[in-house]
Amino acid sequence: MLQALGRVQGTLRKCRTAPSLRHHTMPTTTPGHFERQHARLDALLHAHLLDVAGADFASALQHLQYWHQGLQQHIAIENTRLLPHVPEGARWAARVYRLEHDRIALLAEEYLERVQEVASLPLPDETARRSAVLMLLDAAHALRHVLEHHHEREHMALAHELPLDLQEAAWHGVDSTNAPPAPQPTGVS
Repeated sequence: MLQALGRVQGTLRKCRTAPSLRHHTMPTTTPGHFERQHARLDALLHAHLLDVAGADFASALQHLQYWHQGLQQHIAIENTRLLPHVPEGARWAARVYRLEHDRIALLAEEYLERVQEVASLPLPDETARRSAVLMLLDAAHALRHVLEHHHEREHMALAHELPLDLQEAAWHGVDSTNAPPAPQPTGVS
């Protein structure tokens, strides 16, 4: 057991000092374009989750639809306007981000289907409502986990590797487009 642990630790040390990774030190300040876009999406998802927690499934569905629309726009912008410009030798290739986008889109679709199903069902009693809340919160967990790691990767690397003027042009006007700001959740005081 100790030998296996030693081999893993040795492998990790080699990965940390591998020549291909040493030149990828990132600045300590992160450009704000990715953070602002992710915060906008997170606010929409948060409003949705508050409605789920309050068992207001109609409002939860509406907030999730706003979030989903914003997510689709976000992924399209990154895939078409930003990822084609990932420089040679970047910490992660554009392919990695696209694969994550595909995974996020799939999880988002599956979760949206669950919320639509719950919102369309008559829930006869408090136990059924609480069970639906718990099921949706559990289902949202995997999606949120993948989103968190993906956003971290973009903040840590992509935001620093793409020119700021390219990022600004890509995100210009996005805050004011189709996705409305996160409305206040209903049914929660």
